[in-house]
Amino acid sequence: MNSIDEAKVRGYLQYQMHYDPYECGAILHNIRDLARIAGHELDHRFAHAGLGAGPEARVAAGIVDLALGGGGCETSRYAINQEIGHWLRTTPPTGAIA
Repeated sequence: MNSIDEAKVRGYLQYQMHYDPYECGAILHNIRDLARIAGHELDHRFAHAGLGAGPEARVAAGIVDLALGGGGCETSRYAINQEIGHWLRTTPPTGAIA
């Protein structure tokens, strides 16, 4: 896992999408799991996984792509917010540094 890329994703979730640090821990936990299922780590390679990794992983890859300064993704902001809402409802909050 690339800790610099993970810090960029955490910063994007906190400062651009305005999530609480405890919520960011739960979101990152789900993104890490989806990246692992797709056979990647949480880095620039997973950012380009797209739909080939599955529908949930497409959203996670889109978040990583946006956080790493990519040109965006085919996933709408609405779909990203809906999936993050689902993750927050189904995942218990973790520490601020997860």
